[in-house]
Amino acid sequence: MKITICTRKFVPPNLVGGVDVYADRLGRAFQRLGHAVTFLAVDAQAEIGKEPFALAHDDHHGMPVTRLKFVFSDRLKEYFDVCYDPDVGRIVRDILQEDRPDLFIVMNFYTITLSVVEAAKSLGIPVVHVATDFLPICRRATLIRWNNEACRTGESVKSCSECFVSRDALGRVAAAAMAPLDETTLVRIARGNPGLPNPLALLRPYWEQVKLMDERIELLRPLRRALDLVAAPTSYTRDMFLRGGFDSHQVALLPFGVESGNPLVEMTHRPSDHIRFLFVGRLQPYKGAHVLIRAFNGLRAPNNATLVIYGGEDGHGDYFEQVRQLASQNDRVQLAGSIVPDDLATAFAQADYFVLPSTWHENSPLILLDALQSGTPVIASEIGGVTDLVRPGENGFLFPPGDENALRKIMQDAIDQPGLIERLRPRTELPKIEAYAQTIIDRAAGIRARESTNTANDMISQADDGLQQLVAK
Repeated sequence: MKITICTRKFVPPNLVGGVDVYADRLGRAFQRLGHAVTFLAVDAQAEIGKEPFALAHDDHHGMPVTRLKFVFSDRLKEYFDVCYDPDVGRIVRDILQEDRPDLFIVMNFYTITLSVVEAAKSLGIPVVHVATDFLPICRRATLIRWNNEACRTGESVKSCSECFVSRDALGRVAAAAMAPLDETTLVRIARGNPGLPNPLALLRPYWEQVKLMDERIELLRPLRRALDLVAAPTSYTRDMFLRGGFDSHQVALLPFGVESGNPLVEMTHRPSDHIRFLFVGRLQPYKGAHVLIRAFNGLRAPNNATLVIYGGEDGHGDYFEQVRQLASQNDRVQLAGSIVPDDLATAFAQADYFVLPSTWHENSPLILLDALQSGTPVIASEIGGVTDLVRPGENGFLFPPGDENALRKIMQDAIDQPGLIERLRPRTELPKIEAYAQTIIDRAAGIRARESTNTANDMISQADDGLQQLVAK
């Protein structure tokens, strides 16, 4: 089978982010199973001159890589608000038409948008989405509302419009004023484009969000239905996609797999006379590094405990500065910069606990699998995407997301009871990535067989219609 995997920037060997790391591992797993693999990478911060798009080609371990390059800021903002860029869709269709894969796997729709689903399906190519965030069912992609609370309603015109205008006081007033109206009425008013002297025009930012969300949902509804399979890595992800309007036959619970030959399996934890906490991740607000550092800085009796933070600025300069200032208040906190996957074994060997303080419902953080595979106990936020893997008292501890005091108490208990480490060392066998890849292949074979049957039935139906018309004459 010939498989095209669509991922993010994908620049080996220094892969940044779980999406690209898992795409790399999955591609090599397919390759080991005897399948031909190509990658479609997306660089939305490229310097390409005057042309809006550029293509480049290279190779990764015998797997061709096509790179679609463009400048994110040059694209219409609305394309990303509604998650549909028609120009990108046309280019991807041309790429797929030339490569003719048997299966198109999309790891992440950020920047490339759901227009690629339409592109692939127009060529009769099955599409599998490996869910690495919630973009198809949440415009923010995080299921976190404007006030950093978890979204509990799912995507709708009314709920999402309220969320996006509530970032400022006037927006919250507008949302409260319109709260008594039902969604149908809101859409009707927004489509009427109220203008002066209509007093509702004073709430223009609110109506713009209503109109945009109405457009997004109407546009994405058929593209969501067109997805053949959503591979959800955790039960939370599966449930949220089902709640977001996907059918049960589209969504399958398929936990991420790990590589058998990963150096993390063979590594040995180096002894230490103090407790060592480790964070590895992007330094973005939703990853919660600030929560971790504040909790650590407030420890009652740190007893020489240390905290090492791996992560780069990642385009969030203000947040990075906030993290840097928090770290500078404690000489036992080290900002160690970015880390490449090949160096993870060294980092985990020098850690007693891995801390994942995310404040959003992650799908299945790949770094969490790495921690478990390395035998490192985990202290993590009790969020969707984590609770499937972390069992309190068995391989780690959970705390309410964003709760610095709860996290601080767990860290203090870990310091006060150093014997906990060995008792909590993860020993559960994790699923292998080859089995994960084979499951997708099997599902894809079923999709193609079903579509072939449907095509044949359509042809038979058309022939019957033709025969009936001939008899009628």
